Amino acid sequence: MVFVMGKSKREIKKEVKKEMKDKMKTKLKVKVKKKMKKVKLLFIVLTILAAVVAVAKAIEMLLEKKNKNRPKDTSLDQVFSLFAAAKDSLYKKITGGVMVGSYFSTQRLDCSGCEFKDGSFIAIKSCLAYVNVVIPENVNVKFDCIDLFTYVKQEYDTEEFDESLPTVYIALKGAFSSVIITKAESTYTENEEELNAAEA
Repeated sequence: MVFVMGKSKREIKKEVKKEMKDKMKTKLKVKVKKKMKKVKLLFIVLTILAAVVAVAKAIEMLLEKKNKNRPKDTSLDQVFSLFAAAKDSLYKKITGGVMVGSYFSTQRLDCSGCEFKDGSFIAIKSCLAYVNVVIPENVNVKFDCIDLFTYVKQEYDTEEFDESLPTVYIALKGAFSSVIITKAESTYTENEEELNAAEA
C-alpha cells in the first residue's frame, strides 16, 4: 500500500470526495435560500396587491349600494374608472354637473362639446390616477383643490374672466395623482371667418 504524507491514496480520495460534497451542499443551500427570499418577496407583493384590490372592490360595492338607494338625478353625469384606462366624451347641455371618479387608473374626459349652464360644476375625485379633463373655451373657471401629493395643472389663463360667459366650478379632491384641466382651443378658423364675410 502506498502512503502519501502518512495517508493512503484511498483516504485522500475519500477526503477529496467529502470536501466536494460539502461544497456542493453549501452551494445548493445558498441557491435555495436565494430562491426562498425571492418567493417570499413575490408572496408579499401579491398579498399587498390582493389587499388593495379587495379594498377597492369593497369601496366600489359600498358606492354602488349607496347610489342604489339614492334617487337618480338626471342633471348629474357620472364618469367612473377603476383599474382601467378610460376615454370618454360628453356632448350635451350640462345644467347640474359632472362627477369624475378615477382610482388606480387613467381617465380622459372631453367636455369641450358641452354647453355649460352658469353655476354648473365638475367634481373630480382621484387616487393613484392620471386625470385629464378638457372643458370648452367659452367658459369662466373657478377652481378649488384639496390634494395630497397630487400634481395639478390648469392649462388656461386663470386671470381671464368674462362676465358674459357662464362660470363653471371645478372641485378637486386628489391623492397621489396627476390632474390636468385643459381648455379646448377654438375651432373657429380664418377660413370660416372669410366664408362668413363673403356670405354677408
